Amino acid sequence: MNLFSSITEESFDYLIRDYGFSEPVDTDGSWKTTFLYVNDQLEIEIELNYRDMDTFIYMRRLDHKQKEQSPRMQLEEILNVEPIKSNGDQTTIEQFEKGITNKAKLLENNLNQIISKTEKIFS
Repeated sequence: MNLFSSITEESFDYLIRDYGFSEPVDTDGSWKTTFLYVNDQLEIEIELNYRDMDTFIYMRRLDHKQKEQSPRMQLEEILNVEPIKSNGDQTTIEQFEKGITNKAKLLENNLNQIISKTEKIFS
């Protein structure tokens, strides 16, 4: 596990501890690592994109009654805020690490509201 993966799992630990999400399933790609957290309502995917040196959070509602999945939405789209962009390959390791923890805080600060409006958000 690399340093960024460790920071990600530590920063998003509240998903497991406070919201009943599963331990993350991590997948390494050529330019990214993803962490998939699932509970009975939501699927949250954290993407560490090494090409852009940025962190992205995608969410999808789980509906066990219907066969179709809801659309996957980016956290900033759900919150209707402008995404904070990294400086791409000019991003320092410290800035990338801070970006991970900032996205974790953004999700944590808004997750109760998202959960309470899941049906409306992902319809």
